Amino acid sequence: MKCFLKKATSFCALLLSAALVTSAPAAAFATENRFGSGEEISDVLDKINAEYGTNIQVLTEQELACYGITATETQTISSYECGNLEETLRYIAEVRIPQFKQITQEAKAILSAVSGGTAAAGTASNTVIAIRAIDYATAAVEAYRTTDSYGNTIWGNILRAYCETNIYQPTYFVSANPTAFCMDNNRTICWMGEGNYMAYINGSHYYLYSGTQYAYMSIEDYS
Repeated sequence: MKCFLKKATSFCALLLSAALVTSAPAAAFATENRFGSGEEISDVLDKINAEYGTNIQVLTEQELACYGITATETQTISSYECGNLEETLRYIAEVRIPQFKQITQEAKAILSAVSGGTAAAGTASNTVIAIRAIDYATAAVEAYRTTDSYGNTIWGNILRAYCETNIYQPTYFVSANPTAFCMDNNRTICWMGEGNYMAYINGSHYYLYSGTQYAYMSIEDYS
């Protein structure tokens, strides 16, 4: 009987030791790889901005509200996700932001080279929504169609210009108050939008760069 108790006690001790050995690395791994997101993300942003001269930022609750985005509770971020964040932002700083700058320069050059004409009057029953894909968003204009003295279909009065955006795609562009005007004898609408390029990464929204985009809507596509 004593021999049996001794063996049982030794077996239980062995199981307890095995359990401790098995659980210890898992606990250590969890402690090592999960941490609060705020300070670590700030460190990544400071590093990228200092290296590339950018101004990438996490949107504040007030800024999110301006874009109609509901703020969510800050989540923890793993060391792996933090490394991916730095890699993603580095790519944006090296590749995307120079593209944003070039697009802005092109838009401003076009704006300075063209002049808006006076749109012809249209009838309420002849309105259309004209859209064009731009970088990371869609330019849209609601305008009348009418005809000129030769019977050709042309653009009439412009009712509104706006920007359609999916704020949950990895990179997106928002323009709150774009403008539009007729050109080319009212055969073309030129859409211009000043706004911000943003990124949606790991559940957070980031400001990347402020820029301008443009788009043309030809009446031939809507006549």
